[in-house]
Amino acid sequence: MRAPTGHSPHRPRGRLRQVLSSVPGAALTAAALASALLAGAARQAGAQIAPDSARAAPDSAEVLPDSLRILLDSARAQSGATQDSVPADTIFYNLPVLESGVPTGFATGVWVWDRQEIMTSAAHTLAELLSEVPGLVTLLGGDYGTPLAVSALGVAGGGLRIVRDGFELYPLDGGLADLQRIALVGVQRVRFERFGGEMLIELTTYQHDDGRPFTLVEAGTGQLDTNLFRGTFADPTALLGSVAAGLERVETRGYGENEGGNRTGGWLRYQLHRGDRAGLALDWRRMGSATQVSDYASSVTRTDVTLRGRIEVVDGVVVEAYTGRSSHDVDDDRPEYDFEGGSRSQHGVRAAIRRDAIWARGAYRLFTDDDLLSHRVEGSGGYTGSGFGASGQVSQASWGGESTFAYGVSGWVGPVAGVTFFGSLESGTYAGRSDPLLDELPEPEPPPAALPAPPPAAFATTERTVVRAGTSVTRLGTALAFAGLRAENDLHLPLATELDRASPVTTGAERYGVEAWGSLPTPWSSLRLEGSYQWWESEGPYLPKQIYHGAFVFHRTYLESGNFELWWSIGVRGHDPMLVFVADDGQGGAGGLERVPFFQSWYGRITARIVAVQLFFTWENFTRRQNLQDFPGRVLPLTRSFFGLR
Repeated sequence: MRAPTGHSPHRPRGRLRQVLSSVPGAALTAAALASALLAGAARQAGAQIAPDSARAAPDSAEVLPDSLRILLDSARAQSGATQDSVPADTIFYNLPVLESGVPTGFATGVWVWDRQEIMTSAAHTLAELLSEVPGLVTLLGGDYGTPLAVSALGVAGGGLRIVRDGFELYPLDGGLADLQRIALVGVQRVRFERFGGEMLIELTTYQHDDGRPFTLVEAGTGQLDTNLFRGTFADPTALLGSVAAGLERVETRGYGENEGGNRTGGWLRYQLHRGDRAGLALDWRRMGSATQVSDYASSVTRTDVTLRGRIEVVDGVVVEAYTGRSSHDVDDDRPEYDFEGGSRSQHGVRAAIRRDAIWARGAYRLFTDDDLLSHRVEGSGGYTGSGFGASGQVSQASWGGESTFAYGVSGWVGPVAGVTFFGSLESGTYAGRSDPLLDELPEPEPPPAALPAPPPAAFATTERTVVRAGTSVTRLGTALAFAGLRAENDLHLPLATELDRASPVTTGAERYGVEAWGSLPTPWSSLRLEGSYQWWESEGPYLPKQIYHGAFVFHRTYLESGNFELWWSIGVRGHDPMLVFVADDGQGGAGGLERVPFFQSWYGRITARIVAVQLFFTWENFTRRQNLQDFPGRVLPLTRSFFGLR
């Protein structure tokens, strides 16, 4: 337990940094968002419309790989007419799209959520959205504002990459990015690839589907004085280009004493377009988290600024160049945070090619001022046919002068008479930071020892191999899938966030397991039973022997106009007792592995859409099971109900 102390005279924080950090980022973002709203309203009052939520959402989270391309091609054909011959609301542009060709589903290990599905999921954080992925466990250090991570197949430090609009959200405070500071505001599409070597999250920000200004407001309140606000505004024809802005805030007093916390952030984007074939985008995003829990930094902020240019050279060939900078700032007076913080630059080029069923993507990323990761090269490609498909990916990076290399291959055959066979192999060396970024120190005044030196930057590597093979069957409205798993690694790495920072690595092992997923019909046509199950012969860090999730899921659209739509679900998620790394106690005791007890939480969700307004209600752990925790001593709220509107 870290006890608060007075301000450290050695904290390397200059006058300019103090002034900037004293300006509330949320207030600046709110002012910018309000200005954009007023400008859009004054310019085109009456043209503003609600999101296109009146259309029925798809019954599954799967998105056809070509769906966005079809939308863009349609918009491009419309924009070819003169402005006098088409309504103004059909004239809008987006940057060309770089998409993966791997289809979604349990067989490929890929899951996708579009804008409508993000809203109906009732997720307030990225981890909550991903929580229904088979075999995935969330790792939360408490309530909102505390460190947050996810793990699947035992993957931890150096095993999760997040890319937003092509820019990699490089971990700044440990072995992976803290998901508390990865906001959903302005995000239109989330793609999650649950590979065995590492997980990949691709975030796509808002794309215009109408030529009129667009506003989306989400607000809610609930138990423990919890409040939510998430607002997005977009104008596709503002300032000779297009403008988008957003604000997000979640706050709570938490469960127990001194457990209050919040997460607050904003987003601004300006784009210049040359039709749908080329464009420039300037993007600013800041997200901060604050907590009263003394085990963690009281306030941490992440800021990302990017500039990218994208062009469709010929049909099906898209090229992008980008540059950006990510900053990590910690506002805590305790000595252990004296040097934590800093910024890193990133530059890169990306390309994507698609010809019918054949696709390929590649990227080169350069980190010019990083002490550890200097560059990363990656490529993927494959064939997605109607009866079979295959894909592969390869990556190489330089960490502290050491080269890491990884590859993966996957394939599927079917469906033939409703049966599909699939398999995959991922193997290689993966690396991640084992410490947060540290500020550059100023030259000390005499005597030379006036300022202590920060510890050198450090990283850890592990070799991982995961083999997966199985089959799926779809018959008479029933879908079932099974797969066998083999996972092997030489070392188990901690997350290297504040949840388990400075914990030593442990020896890896070879493990075998099985997993299953199913979607079953019920006598009620609008109701289905869905669930997943994963079992391992032996447990490991962040890898319980059993992980399960099941729910009754209802969805139906009423009235001939389609103006009333209802979703509801009631389900349970849980896992066996789990080994987790823990941080040192701050008093000389080294961290290590500890066990957290059995976890099980029953939940309920209801969402009702009336024309363009959605009402929602969620209730977590309504059976009031006590002692739920992902890390020892960090007990989660006993229960929380939440309601609001969009």
